[in-house]
Amino acid sequence: MRKGFIQPLILIALASIFVSGVIYFRFKNKGPNQTALVVSSSVSPDAYSGWKTYKNQAYGFAIRYPEEWFVKEYGDWATDFLATDSNIQEASPSAIKVRYSRSTDKADLAGFEKIYKAKVGEDIYEPLDVKSIINKNKNFEVSNYMAVDYFINRNFSALEGPRTQHRHIYEINKDNTIIRFLATAQTENEFKIFDPIFQKMMSSLKF
Repeated sequence: MRKGFIQPLILIALASIFVSGVIYFRFKNKGPNQTALVVSSSVSPDAYSGWKTYKNQAYGFAIRYPEEWFVKEYGDWATDFLATDSNIQEASPSAIKVRYSRSTDKADLAGFEKIYKAKVGEDIYEPLDVKSIINKNKNFEVSNYMAVDYFINRNFSALEGPRTQHRHIYEINKDNTIIRFLATAQTENEFKIFDPIFQKMMSSLKF
């Protein structure tokens, strides 16, 4: 009698172990899929939340810029992005954070071609009275238009003593029209603070 009673208990125990194992492996395999669904359903935050949009109808592009900045247009050939409202007070040169301009001049087209063909990291000395060095960063494309990204560092003398100027420039050749975005800082520290904002602006450029 005791032997017959023990055998059913063993069978019940084995069955319980088997069922527990099935449940464990089902949940183990299902877990990552559930996690993946949660991740894929999340919405990425807008990197330009709160930023304004500038649209240029003449050359068919749009670019984002910080909410606290202002825009001043000069016809269809140039636009300043300013830290102060030029309608309230006259903007100083330091208030101009970014300037857009366009040119069909042969000298500007030749200058674009020269920098585009230069090697990345190559220094190009400008034929100016001041010490001016162009340092190429990269070639790239914007909506299938050739573009170049480069820096200009200048050192020159002034009445108040030696001065420096740091510029970051993006140029796009759209149908033999050079579209230029220029950011300028007077000191290296100012440049380090402002340049990431400028690069973020340029990442939003669309034709």
